[in-house]
Amino acid sequence: MIYRINFYLRIAFQNLIVHKGRMSLALLGILFAVMSLVAFGNISDGLKKQISNEIGKFGKSLIILRTGIVHVGGRGTHQFGESKTLKLADVKRIKESIPGIVEAVPFFDISYPAIYEEKKLTVSIIGATDAIFKIRNLDLMMGRHFTNSEDYKAEKKAVVGYKVFDNFFQSEDPIGKYIMVYRVPTEIIGVMDEKGTDLAGQDQDLQVYIPLNTFMRRYSNVDYIKGAYFQVQDGISLNEMKQNLKMFIRKIHNMKPEQKDDFSLYTMEDVVKTQEQGIRLVSILTIIASTVSFLIGGLGIFAIMLLSISERKLEIGIRRVVGSRKRDIILQFLTESVIVALVGGALGVSVGFIITVIVSYFSNLPFSLYIGNIILSLLISTAVGILAGIYPAIQGTKYEPVSVLYN
Repeated sequence: MIYRINFYLRIAFQNLIVHKGRMSLALLGILFAVMSLVAFGNISDGLKKQISNEIGKFGKSLIILRTGIVHVGGRGTHQFGESKTLKLADVKRIKESIPGIVEAVPFFDISYPAIYEEKKLTVSIIGATDAIFKIRNLDLMMGRHFTNSEDYKAEKKAVVGYKVFDNFFQSEDPIGKYIMVYRVPTEIIGVMDEKGTDLAGQDQDLQVYIPLNTFMRRYSNVDYIKGAYFQVQDGISLNEMKQNLKMFIRKIHNMKPEQKDDFSLYTMEDVVKTQEQGIRLVSILTIIASTVSFLIGGLGIFAIMLLSISERKLEIGIRRVVGSRKRDIILQFLTESVIVALVGGALGVSVGFIITVIVSYFSNLPFSLYIGNIILSLLISTAVGILAGIYPAIQGTKYEPVSVLYN
């Protein structure tokens, strides 16, 4: 049995080497099909990991409340209009009245130039309570966060993003120095780790955090806030909690049924939903393209095997005369067609892997090797090889040994 398998494989590889030009053309379709399946499987898995990491970096189980209308899409969030109806007391009532809310962090944000000496930089100024650093996973590179006591006393303290530090101070120690924020001298007490752009489309390295009471009383003199973060207890559905929040906010704002919401509620899952739909769409297109490539590759192998059998009538006749059975002829040519398909599949896996490495490197995606797609691709390649080779193999058994040798 082992001798027979070795014999089939040896002849198959010899035929592949002798007719390498035509065999290369035959396996190109399989190569492209497997390459696209493997490369996109790896890249899409990397994208999903990146999305999961970004959600984790933004904060666990968070619902974001914003005044006005917010459009949530694959490229982040876009605000259309604002309202001044949301107060600090509203956020306090929400936390006290709705079970399942672990933490509530009110905030007020606005873009404004920050100035240090002769340098100016437009930043996102965020006034919030000290709990924002915990629920948003905002770790520090140096210094410290502001405290609840500093918020209560409305002290002018700031924790700045990495790009703010890098543009203003570079290698200089920023702790204890003052920058002008909203034309108010503000002491820097901390610098955040480099975080990049979040899924909402905001550059977290261009943010400046200051205590909420300080911002409302000493910077902008307002009595309303622009939104709040609500951290929900584990095990509670975020969608159900959004509905509870919506009904409660409408109730405390005395809104009539016919009135439209003057606020928006969303989660990071809502933000990435459009991106995931895009990944699914590209997956479908990749499967269609791979299916077409497999069909083309199968037809190529089919045609090459028919040609090969036509050219090897004498070989078939001699083997039949010396005792080879029809089954042996079928297995021989099936082995050859499967080998061609598997070589194409193996090359496709290799090229797909190289593409994955290149894309991951240049787009800063987490590297991922999706083994399921590799195994599936090789199984499909084997099946294509069998289906493409079975008819030519059967045709090879129809030649009568005597007539072949005579001719």
